[in-house]
Order: sequence, then C-alpha cells, then structure tokens
Amino acid sequence: MRFFLILPVILPLLAGAGVILLPLRTRRGRNLWTAAAVTGCSLVNLFLILKRPAALLTLADLTPEISIAFRLDGMSVIFLALISFLWPLASLYAFEYMEHEEHQGRFFACYTACYGITAGVALSANMITMYLFVELLTLMTVPLVAHHGDRRSMRAARKYMVYSIGGAALALVGIMILTFRTGRADFLPGGAAGAAGSDGLLTAAWMLTFLGFGVKAAIFPLHSWLPDAGVAPTPVTALLHAVAVVKSGVFAVIRSTFFAFGTGLLAGTWGQKAALVLTAVTILYGSAMAFREQHIKRRLAYSTISNLSYILFGAMLMTPAGLTAGMSHFIFHGVIKITLFFCAGAVITANGREYMYQMNGLGTRMPRTFAAFTIGALALTGIPLLPGFVSKMNLIGAAADAGRGIWAYAGIGALLASALLTAAYLILPSVRAWILREGPQPAFTERDRDPGWRMLAVFAVLCAAMILLGCVSGPVMNALEILTGGTGGAV
Repeated sequence: MRFFLILPVILPLLAGAGVILLPLRTRRGRNLWTAAAVTGCSLVNLFLILKRPAALLTLADLTPEISIAFRLDGMSVIFLALISFLWPLASLYAFEYMEHEEHQGRFFACYTACYGITAGVALSANMITMYLFVELLTLMTVPLVAHHGDRRSMRAARKYMVYSIGGAALALVGIMILTFRTGRADFLPGGAAGAAGSDGLLTAAWMLTFLGFGVKAAIFPLHSWLPDAGVAPTPVTALLHAVAVVKSGVFAVIRSTFFAFGTGLLAGTWGQKAALVLTAVTILYGSAMAFREQHIKRRLAYSTISNLSYILFGAMLMTPAGLTAGMSHFIFHGVIKITLFFCAGAVITANGREYMYQMNGLGTRMPRTFAAFTIGALALTGIPLLPGFVSKMNLIGAAADAGRGIWAYAGIGALLASALLTAAYLILPSVRAWILREGPQPAFTERDRDPGWRMLAVFAVLCAAMILLGCVSGPVMNALEILTGGTGGAV
C-alpha cells in the first residue's frame, strides 16, 4: 500500500508532460485531457486519504541520515485534501479564462505539473524532501508568472526567482545545522530536536528556516514579490495566493517548527518571540496596504500577505490550540481567497476593469460574479456563519489561552485591527458594486456581463463550500484537532 504514496506526485507530472508530448491537436482535446488527469489525481488522493497508509515510502537514501521519502500523516491529509478539492475547480476555471491566451499548451503543462509538486510538499517525510519539492515548485511556477512574456511579467518572474533563491539559501543552512546537530531531519512527533533542551545554535537554525520558507509565505519584509506576481493570468495568481506556493511556504514553516525542531526546543525562546512579532507586523502591514491599494488583484495580494500571517501567528503560539486554529485558517482562507481571485479574474477578462473604482455599479451587470465576491468578502472579514469568523475566533481564543504574555496580546490586537481593515477594503467595495450606478469611466457595454457556465459553476461550488464550512464548523474543527495530533505530533 505504501507504494501508492508516489501516485499523487508522479501522476500530475506525467499528465503535465502529456499535454506537450501527446498529439492533442485541439483546445478541446487538451482541456479534456487536463480535466480527466486532474480529476483522476484528486480521486487517487481521496482514496489515499481514506485508506491512510501508515508506512514510510523511501525513494532514495542519499546518506545514512538523509533520504527522499514520503509519508501520509495528519498534516499531509489536511494539505492534500485542500489541493485535491481546489485544483480541479481551478482547472475548470482556467479553461474559460485562457481561451484567448497564447501558449496554452505550455500553460496547462506547468499548471498540471504543479499539482504533483505541491502534493510532494504535502507528503514529504523529512526536511530534505520538503525542501526539494518547495524549490521544484519555484522552478515550475516561474514560467507561469512570466506567461505573458512582456516586460512586467519578466520583471515579476525575476523578482520571484531572486527572493525564492535567497529564501532557499537561508532554509538550506538551517536544515544543514539541524541535520549535523541532531543526526536526522525526519518529521517526528515533538520534533527531532524536541528533547534537546535549550540550544542557541538550533534556535538560530530554526529562525533561518522560518525566514527562508517565510519568503514563500510572504513574511514582512520578504513579501514584495507576491503583489508583483499578480501580472500572471488569474488562474495562476489564484493558486499562488490561495493554494500552491504561499501555502507550501506556510506548511513548510509549520512542519519545521512542530515536527523537525520541536516546540520543546523553541517555546519561550527569542526565536518564538521574534516570530510572533514578525507575524503581527505582517498582519497589520498587509491589511493596511490592501486598504490603500486600488488595483483589484494587488489588493487581494496584500490581503493574502496579511492572512498568511494569521496562520503563522496561530502556529507560532506553539500550542496545540494555536496549531489547530492556524490550520483551520489554512483551509478556510484557501477556499475564500481563491473565490475572490476568480471573481476578480472574471471581471478583468470580461471587460478589462482592474481598479476598484471601476467596479462601481457592476453588481447589477454581473450579479452572479459579485454575489460570489460578496460572500467571499463577508467570509474573509469574519462575519458569523461563515468560515472566516470561525478561524479568527479560534486564533484569538488560542492566543488568549497561550500564556505568551504581551507577544500573544499584540497578535490579538493585530487580528482585530486587521478585521476592521478587511471590512473596509472588501465589504465596502462590494456595497459600492451593488449600490452605485457607475464609476468615473466610460459607460457600461455589452461586455459587462457574467462569465460562462464553467466559471459560474466554480463560483457556485466555492460559495456552497464557504457556507457549509461556516455552518458545520464543529466537525471540521474536531477533525483538524485529531489530524494535527493534539500536541503537534504526527498521526
């Protein structure tokens, strides 16, 4: 059964190669191949999640201490379930969005292959394997960021590469110190270094991995690549900001904290305090910049920067409740933010409107699109009966109970201030879209209308998911508590 653990990784890679190598002569043929491949991969992942093979699959032993290996533990289940749900929806959305774009074969080849690489991050059994797949994800997403090939796209791709390479160097140094100091880098309950006691060098090594993987998680001040990457096609930015790259960075930070170094080593140290300060600052900074930003995709990008640090703040409390709360926002934010990006993309591809003031009055012309956007805005703000309220209340409760003093309460203040700013930068524009007649722009045209059935079907599924997650959050939270292991250990 353990040999099936390679399937979530290898099947999307083969399917992506098939987009280029097979004689798929028409767009319809390529789309059918991609849809069948991505849906089939998600079904395979669902089978593995239900069966939960406990064995370790080792692909290669690089040294007696270092190997490339996969394991499906509770944390893997959370991430794998999220990407398995969202990737087929993102692909269906992309079929309509990309209809008039060039180089569609290259796009869907990379897009599908990224599914397998992200699954590799989720299934990694040790720091070395995870590091390998996180960096492979960088290489595979660079062509997607640079897809349009113009000056802005190439500049954004170069910036993304520079930041990612710098982060990779920091993380690698931290992993090397961990490996040489403890003799292993496996993901274990409590961490490989968890019983080491106070160790200044290991704390410094962890901080290097926090900052290194934190580049992908857009921690301030290592965040500026993310808004610039919004020049990519919306299906790319939606996955960059909601599922693949940024969530891989968050996941890597959490893995290294709870399962490699261990909270027994880190809790109460200068490293934990520095991480809590950085996440609180990032929460406030991202929300404030989103409030100022008028470009719709860049506004959502800054919102992502803020919300990723919601997750990290919960995890950096280094308590079981903090980890569970952080992972709840990990899931809920993924569903909410991909909805918001998809709605923004539907507006942009329909009529080229990219700025918030251009949305005035569009709700009456694109009612289904803005209904979905409004539900997403309410959810991300934290309105009751929607999932954002659940995860934010869990984060505040975990911080209040953590016993981390001023560091935790500073984070609570940042969360509350961010909620107010989120209402201003998301709910108010939604109200303007429904109430105002028209913005300072040319009159509405026949292009100002809802997209086709594929995009609308994706909106419907995502809105239903948001409402369901908000209304039946109890079982979800119970499952997350079990999957995170209660004490942060693998299960």
